[in-house]
Amino acid sequence: MLFGKKKEITPEIYSKDTCLSCTEITKRHHEERDYVYGVGLQCKKCMSPNTIVTAIYGEYPEEDR
Repeated sequence: MLFGKKKEITPEIYSKDTCLSCTEITKRHHEERDYVYGVGLQCKKCMSPNTIVTAIYGEYPEEDR
């Protein structure tokens, strides 16, 4: 790559949901409405609607590190 710009790599953004009933932790792709300590999605393990978003973070793709 002669005199070219470096390709800017953007991380994948994820949200981590924690169930308040069974303490199951679920990682999923971030949605625009998500915020920390906000209402999460329904728990897939116990089907409880009582989940909260405990973290929002980014990960770079493995091959681009």
